Amino acid sequence: MLGTAAAALLTAGTRVGTASAAPRGAAALGAPVDTPAVRAAIARLLGRSADQFTLQQLTPGAGEVDAFEIGGTPGAVRLSASSPVAALSAFQWWLKYVAGGHLSTNGDRISLPATLPAPPSTIRQSTELTERYAYNFTVFGYTSPFWSWSEWERELDLLAANGINRALALIGQEIVWYDTFRDFGLDELTVRQWIAQPAHQPWQWYGEITGYDEDASAFSGPVSVGLLQRRAALGVRIVDRMRELGITPVFPAFVGHVPDQMFADEHPGTNIPAQGDYAGHARPYWLDTTEALYPPVAERFYEAQAAHFGTTTHYSNDLFHEVGESELPALLNGADLGDAAVAVQDALEAAVPGAIWLMQGWQDNPQLDVLNAVDENRIVVLDLDSDDTGKWAQTGAYWGVPWCWGSIQNFGGRPGMFGNLTDAGRTLPGIRQSSTRKRLVGTAWVQEGTHNNPVVGDLLGEVAWRRDPVALEPWVLAYARRRYGVDDPHAAQAWRILLDTAYSFSKSGHTTGEGPHESFFAMEPTLDLVNRSVSMFGPDDPRYDLDDFAACLPELLQVPSSVRGLATYRYDLVDVTRQVLANRGRVLLARISDAFDDGDTDAVTDDADRFLHALDLSNEILGTDKHWLLGTWLEQAKAWGATAGERNSLEWNARSMLTIWTIDAADTLREYAHREWHGLLSGYYRPRWERFFDALPDAIDAGDGEPSFDDWNARGNAWSQQREVHRTQPVGDTFTIASRIAGELAADPL
Repeated sequence: MLGTAAAALLTAGTRVGTASAAPRGAAALGAPVDTPAVRAAIARLLGRSADQFTLQQLTPGAGEVDAFEIGGTPGAVRLSASSPVAALSAFQWWLKYVAGGHLSTNGDRISLPATLPAPPSTIRQSTELTERYAYNFTVFGYTSPFWSWSEWERELDLLAANGINRALALIGQEIVWYDTFRDFGLDELTVRQWIAQPAHQPWQWYGEITGYDEDASAFSGPVSVGLLQRRAALGVRIVDRMRELGITPVFPAFVGHVPDQMFADEHPGTNIPAQGDYAGHARPYWLDTTEALYPPVAERFYEAQAAHFGTTTHYSNDLFHEVGESELPALLNGADLGDAAVAVQDALEAAVPGAIWLMQGWQDNPQLDVLNAVDENRIVVLDLDSDDTGKWAQTGAYWGVPWCWGSIQNFGGRPGMFGNLTDAGRTLPGIRQSSTRKRLVGTAWVQEGTHNNPVVGDLLGEVAWRRDPVALEPWVLAYARRRYGVDDPHAAQAWRILLDTAYSFSKSGHTTGEGPHESFFAMEPTLDLVNRSVSMFGPDDPRYDLDDFAACLPELLQVPSSVRGLATYRYDLVDVTRQVLANRGRVLLARISDAFDDGDTDAVTDDADRFLHALDLSNEILGTDKHWLLGTWLEQAKAWGATAGERNSLEWNARSMLTIWTIDAADTLREYAHREWHGLLSGYYRPRWERFFDALPDAIDAGDGEPSFDDWNARGNAWSQQREVHRTQPVGDTFTIASRIAGELAADPL
């Protein structure tokens, strides 16, 4: 079984290429749990000393690969665990189900007595799943490209507390390209021009874009050596902490992506075909992995990677990511796909004997030809979207190779209260008990963007330790009690509504679209609303009844006054209010469209004013909470710059990602990563709608249809180059403003 093999592989690697070579592997199952690192993580999460916890070693039982127990007496809580991750998961379970506390990426609530409580009898949880993986590559573009150590330290504590024992580590890895390709004929400036800015690097690892953009060169120069070094230093700190907490860092594998024509020109006679276009961007060229040049390039890549970050046991990348089967022959240019995959695995094996290659189950990947060719005992397929009819089901659990059940939930980091708790709570437990699972070895958190919809993350953090189906309503009501610290009927009813609407999505009846239905506030202005979404791939229709959802806001506003100052409540109240206003904007825009078709100028003007007012109210409520501020994103990006020019480049990188994606991006990517953030609504989306609405009366008089503007992308380009400063601190009382907004909406029903 792969689980046994993978567990045996968790041995220490070695940093090479430096004078201070040191072990840089991953903590094994069975590694000591009572360590300074584990105790420090508990103290950080608890907000006080961990001296009332005793940490003990635990041996998993039959059918278990990892386990924990919670016992002891008040003031002397015992956490027994088989790994550091299991120990931190035990702490998280104790906090939730013994102490009644709550941790999340969007607010904590911890109010504990001086003497910490212990359970009345021992609690034991375990898992048979060896691989509990976190991160889509895209998270490093849509959520965390500009984080500092403070954000990462908190993130890693939460990962371990949620049972994650494998996590993709991309920060700083681009320095490996810099070291590698200079040894194969390219000057250092050429390599730096080829490397994308931080927020876009995930797609370069995928083999979909490169960094050089002639149109953007005036305001987004090549990455600097200093930036490469600073990011690499943070990357080292991240993977070192992962190892201390028992999380195996997952490094990118080298599958042949090289610096375009420049590399091909340096190596004539070698099969290095161009790879065509990705949404308006030239893909990197591909060094045919069956060519004699590939092994030495791969060897240098892994040598440079080990010199900076050590080795690990798990490496991830895809051959020809998001490439259709019909496109492959041209991109392979005569190479055999199966042979190419074997060459990648052989190079990885030569560099790190026994390493596991993680492939993503997404669209046409991985091809059966690949899985038939490679050693299946040294690969794991991460299914990115494992609903009950997903790719795993269509392929007979990936034709019997090891695979992980995955949940994508979010695309582009786009906003919207949304989640499929049913798949995590019911579908996965059913699969684990069914013979159809075949070689299911783990789970995968693979959202494209994270740090939203915390209820989804809360359940996903439990599912590896839960084998039975979850009764969702009792679970959600318990979640609300932990999050708010009260057993309140109004909070309970609000969360029943949320469960029945936003968090009970099923693909049944929804044949198109990714993630939540989207806020029309962020859409490029139009009145053509047939099959319309903000991003190219968003849903065409609402995911739930909008009136049913609207009833959540008045319930949430009736919670006791003791709750109203909590960070957890404040975040949820902002999100619900924002969603109600976004849903109202959707209804109003449909009314404006109908009135325009009827030639009713007064109705168009009246509802356009109401639409803009709803947008303004949304911007106001968003400004009351730190999680919803554009300024934070921009200042994080600029903080990485060492010069004014570099800060400008990084700000452009941050701004363009949310709007145009890049200058060259096709329509498929514009608004893909849109946000409803304070400052973005008022400074970018509102002026577009105001301009469009101002033109409607004349368009009605002319009778030529809605006004047409062909410069939205140009305006987006201009906005991405601006430098106005946005605030990083919230202003206003969330409850007071949300109450006023609810009153306004009640007085002006649609």
